[in-house]
Amino acid sequence: MTHKDCLLVCVANAFGDIGAGRNQYLPPEKGYNYDKPNLPFPSGQNPTQVPFPRPPVQPQQPRPPAPPRPYQPPAEDHHHHEPGMPFEFSYAVNDVPTQNDYSHKAVSDGDVTRGEYRVAMPDGRVQVVRYTADWKNGYNAEVTYEGTPTYPSGPYGQASNDQGYRY
Repeated sequence: MTHKDCLLVCVANAFGDIGAGRNQYLPPEKGYNYDKPNLPFPSGQNPTQVPFPRPPVQPQQPRPPAPPRPYQPPAEDHHHHEPGMPFEFSYAVNDVPTQNDYSHKAVSDGDVTRGEYRVAMPDGRVQVVRYTADWKNGYNAEVTYEGTPTYPSGPYGQASNDQGYRY
């Protein structure tokens, strides 16, 4: 079957659905068949009147705020933990023309995930993030920097703005 034949079949099928009244998104030909509501429709002198009047609302006096309750650790831990799937991965990117240099590696036993990622900063340092994550303590990271920051100097001893990442 060629592309023209396929297109012809699709167009014919679409027009056939619309012409036969099978389009579910159009209103029905005989109109909608809804039951009448049990509540009377507001009419007369005051059409905005609600069919059932509401009792008047009593204004409440402001109360002073309650004193804060001291922290109480939960009596029991009701959390049910299901261990995840163990995994291990790593990747690295070092694209010299754009000066993108970063890597990430992680390992998990299904309960605790440990990892490290490194990113080359525009000032010449490398940011190293070592982390541990688990269901009970959350994500805990230690951030360190390797190297010494260097800033290129421009005219008159000022920093030059033409350095940094290139895209």
